[in-house]
Amino acid sequence: MALLRKGLLSFEGVRIKPGSTLLAFLENLRDNEDYEEAVRKQAEESLNCDATGIPFQRLRSLRDAVRASAGSAPVYLHKLLEGSEVCYPSPVTPPRNPELEARVQKLRAQQQNREYDRMTSDVDVCRSGSTPLSSLGAEVRQVKQQTWALVNLLVTVAGTFAFFYKAVEYSLPAPHVALQVLVGLFASIVVAVAELYFLIKVI
Repeated sequence: MALLRKGLLSFEGVRIKPGSTLLAFLENLRDNEDYEEAVRKQAEESLNCDATGIPFQRLRSLRDAVRASAGSAPVYLHKLLEGSEVCYPSPVTPPRNPELEARVQKLRAQQQNREYDRMTSDVDVCRSGSTPLSSLGAEVRQVKQQTWALVNLLVTVAGTFAFFYKAVEYSLPAPHVALQVLVGLFASIVVAVAELYFLIKVI
């Protein structure tokens, strides 16, 4: 294909299915002996074209030949084409870049996988690495751990109260229940606060 200057149109592949005006023009060229034999032959070939139509370049060539003839009236293509059908060539789709095609296929597969994971995330519990039984077991272990921590807190507080209650009793010459209870409660509260602090940090 010849190179074209920028701004010029290429009519390569364009064909014309002639209407009555164009047919009359071609018949006149064919039958008029004033034109060269080559021009008349092209007109004859154009009239005998099949259903695919007449090449547009041939019509331009015939138009130019008529214009070059002395004494001929001006001929304009847009007038000749009135009532004719212009057939454009089918566009040629260039082949896609193999690397680009492979990348597109990869992205499409990733998108499909994401869509599948999203649709099955609510029912496919195995995919997330957990099962109903394992979740129940983890909850039971957590409750058991918290229960033992609470029991340990109560035992520690009770033991502290008993220790200081008896310690005060043995340190006094005579039993003093009010003082023993007060000291035991104070020590128990201090230990309880410390135990709660560490228990909250663990939980």
